[in-house]
Amino acid sequence: MEVGTPLLKKYGVKVIRDLREDAKDVFIIADLKTLDVGKVEVDLAFEETADAVVAAGVAANETLDGFIYEAKKMGIYAVVDMMNVEDPVQKLRTLKELPDVVILHRGIDAETGRSLGLERIELLKQAFTGQRLLVAVAGGIIPETAREALSKGADILIVGRYVTQSKDVKRAAREFLELTRLMREDVDLYRVHVE
Repeated sequence: MEVGTPLLKKYGVKVIRDLREDAKDVFIIADLKTLDVGKVEVDLAFEETADAVVAAGVAANETLDGFIYEAKKMGIYAVVDMMNVEDPVQKLRTLKELPDVVILHRGIDAETGRSLGLERIELLKQAFTGQRLLVAVAGGIIPETAREALSKGADILIVGRYVTQSKDVKRAAREFLELTRLMREDVDLYRVHVE
């Protein structure tokens, strides 16, 4: 379950703990879109029980390096959202350590008439072969684009409005749940374990 940026801005990181009370066993991702003070923002979300945190790929490398280091130190997933990053492969190559997940994300305001950029999935998979890096896709994902993303190697589908704005939410959600049989492996096998 994603705790989206607008929700975090309105209610603060405490909303993560509030949601946790009703969703005790749910994997919660705090979409902080961190641009600065990466360590601080990871710590705030961790203290409120987040399982994963998201930084903006357009942030400075120093911010991303600190963000990734701190998330891994705390035993939660480090996610970097590549919205508005021209060359995600190059950006990742300049970091000290890879995040656990990279999101290829087309923002809502940029969706009309533009490609989803799903070809970037294969570029990332080729560039980081043999390394532990999950690739997620977000932004205008519908069943047809989800199938294409999975065929290109996507590990995670981030679906929003297709489900939340559907007149039949159960049917819309079921369409995506049926697609999980196309996934190559259980990405939960990558779950971070702190010893």
